[in-house]
Amino acid sequence: MASRSFWLQQALSTKYDMLPSLQGDLKTDICIVGGGFTGLWTAINIKQFDPSIGVVILEKDICGGGASGRNGGFCMTWMSKAISLLKITGGQEGVRLLRESENAVKDIGQFCLDHKIDCQFRLDGWIWTASNDPQIDAWQETIDKLDKLGLNPYELLDDNQLSAMTGSTLHKGGVFEKGVATVQPGMLARGLRRVASDLGVRIFENTGMLELVRQTSPGVVTKNGRVRAESIVLALNAWAHELPEFRRTVLPISATVIATKPVPEKLDSLGMTGCTAVSDSRFLVNFYRPTIDGRLVWGIGGGTIPFAGRLGTRFDNLIQQKATVASALRRFCPTLKDTEVEYSWSGPATRTSNGLPMFGSLPGAERIIFGHGYVGNGVGPSYLGGKILAAIALDQKNEWSESPLVNGPIGRRLPPEPFRFIGGKLVRAASIRVDQAHDKNTKPARLDSFLASLGPSSLTPRNSVPNSKR
Repeated sequence: MASRSFWLQQALSTKYDMLPSLQGDLKTDICIVGGGFTGLWTAINIKQFDPSIGVVILEKDICGGGASGRNGGFCMTWMSKAISLLKITGGQEGVRLLRESENAVKDIGQFCLDHKIDCQFRLDGWIWTASNDPQIDAWQETIDKLDKLGLNPYELLDDNQLSAMTGSTLHKGGVFEKGVATVQPGMLARGLRRVASDLGVRIFENTGMLELVRQTSPGVVTKNGRVRAESIVLALNAWAHELPEFRRTVLPISATVIATKPVPEKLDSLGMTGCTAVSDSRFLVNFYRPTIDGRLVWGIGGGTIPFAGRLGTRFDNLIQQKATVASALRRFCPTLKDTEVEYSWSGPATRTSNGLPMFGSLPGAERIIFGHGYVGNGVGPSYLGGKILAAIALDQKNEWSESPLVNGPIGRRLPPEPFRFIGGKLVRAASIRVDQAHDKNTKPARLDSFLASLGPSSLTPRNSVPNSKR
């Protein structure tokens, strides 16, 4: 059983509310493997389209027990991914998807209002920052591209605005995107579970997939049962790496997050009066945000890499990473140096070569559909992922099922094991050394810079064209 993040501990009632596991065999129209945001949004979309369609969700833990309930709660758009997105989709479709990603954030907020999901949704925006000189203007290439398309989501912040809104004087420039929200992700996941169940979705928790049946009539084998379905939807995110089809396209990588005790007065004194999200442009990204009860939640992505994608429970709480994250918090916000860290947790995220998720059908098994690879940015885009996967599962011919993201280019493939693991370790270590050199205003070793450039895309893109400040 996975350890529980602070978000899930808040979301779960005092009486443990796990749904029953699958016992025996059943047949349904659509079986979704994975009860996180992607699986739940897919199920809800299908049921809203046609309530008569039978939908089953199989979740190995509890709904939201994976990355959906263990992230930082940033409900972001795809605007920061615009360059990669436009390369894949082209201008017209790219603009549509960028605007849809903005609408998705608002739609999630409205959905929560309509269905009485109290997930602390706050449309307080996101600040994309630099925390050392070489990161300055990391966003400029993206902004220039968006400007040419008539999209202007970012507002340049001056030094006073930046320090006031981020609570730190260490940031060296930044831009503000007002269309980003924050949520309590555990409460959102559990709320979506309730809505899906109310719509007639049959949800089985503590029911892991032991075998995927790749036949004309696909199925899923679990410990105590089997599901046969017309279509299977794999909504596994990092766990997709355990299937051979995805071992060279998705890299699981850990993120560790901490939450302080409530200190609303201290956060107010720093200027952090809302729930604005902040992240920098490091290879191993710092991301943080206040909560409505006055805590500061801080995380760092890219903690460790598993061998051969064997996740198990080793990513649940990486104690050695907690000190690193706490040190970053206190470096950026020294007035919080004596504030107790009350919670810490870890979890697997994914990296893809282009920083975008991938959707489609398994080769030779068109009724087995997949969607994963959100690169630490899934809370908002998973809403769109649910639209895409529902359209494919329902055999609809529309802008979602025919999106260039479906069976689109996957970019650079990862090497096979053991070279991927060894190479991943080398790239990660080099990335840390590059960030440390930049913090000290020294030039990193040429080999470190080269190795760091080989890493798959992170939460925030880095400017590919060095500017005068680098």
